[in-house]
Amino acid sequence: MANIGHINKAEDGSLVGKIDTLAFSNIIGLRRVISNNPNAPKFEVLALTAAKSWVKIGALFEHSIKSSGESFYQGRIDDPSMDRPMDIALFANDDDGYNISWTRRRARQEMPGGNEQEAPPLNDAAPADQTGGLGESTAPDAPQGGKGKGQAPKGGETADKQTA
Repeated sequence: MANIGHINKAEDGSLVGKIDTLAFSNIIGLRRVISNNPNAPKFEVLALTAAKSWVKIGALFEHSIKSSGESFYQGRIDDPSMDRPMDIALFANDDDGYNISWTRRRARQEMPGGNEQEAPPLNDAAPADQTGGLGESTAPDAPQGGKGKGQAPKGGETADKQTA
């Protein structure tokens, strides 16, 4: 991990800092997300534009280090001016703020034993069978065997809703 910036608490209580890399150098701020959804991000990441307005460029989710229980924030920032999205993590520092770290995503490695199935080739030709090799649907109102049997009634209602 490389330290690419910092966030500190300003006098008004806001969290403002800076990220500096060769390709991205900007003042950023964090805006707390208020949500009852436990899977929602904890912060939105905002960047200050040349016109002095704030633009949302990402979000941060709260995680915990398993060995110590220490909380940190992890997310991704992206903007049309960037070649590719940047994955960042924020770790608390001694100044009541955060150090911003960056890591490069690594390609997934094969599982030991090589039991992965190959994906079917992508081409414009229609598959030989109607299921495309994916098997029959288990949905109660899905067409079976590609012959139109068991189709959902018109109007988008399922069979259960019609009998109710």
